[in-house]
Amino acid sequence: MKILKIVIAGSYGSGKTTFVKTLSEVVPLETEVNTSDPRGEKRTTTVAFDYGRIAVRSDLVVHLFGLPGQERFSFLWRGLSRGMHGYILMVDSTSLDTVKESIFVYGFLREFFPYTPHVVAANKQDLPNHVPPEEVRKLLEVPSRVKVLPLVAKDKEMVVNTLISLLEEIKLTGEY
Repeated sequence: MKILKIVIAGSYGSGKTTFVKTLSEVVPLETEVNTSDPRGEKRTTTVAFDYGRIAVRSDLVVHLFGLPGQERFSFLWRGLSRGMHGYILMVDSTSLDTVKESIFVYGFLREFFPYTPHVVAANKQDLPNHVPPEEVRKLLEVPSRVKVLPLVAKDKEMVVNTLISLLEEIKLTGEY
């Protein structure tokens, strides 16, 4: 059986916890506390990591690790990402400002894990005035070889398709 480690990264409020909850076959481990900086309906923040698991096939299990999004927890990112086979960068695409909040996280991942397969998920595409995936690509300077996908993290089918897109990228490396 092949086991893959996938990291779900992104800025605060980008939908990482929701993504893990939507995809996981087990009750996700969450480390959320009340936030001192609430945004909209979001009243909590992840302070360590979210964990979930999904059996994609009988011979392939994916372990999901959702990183904390606030920069003050960035000291955890490198350790939690070590050994990953790929990552999904979650982007809150509700405005240009929230998209730009992902620049720091993406820069970190590209600096420390430059050859790791990944996809970018432009989340919250169901909300009014969302930024389309191609605009997200431009704002974050995502290389043309990297997929930028529309996403609604509460939509199981879209979440599964995002994971499948990443698994296709990982497969190209011969990891499974």
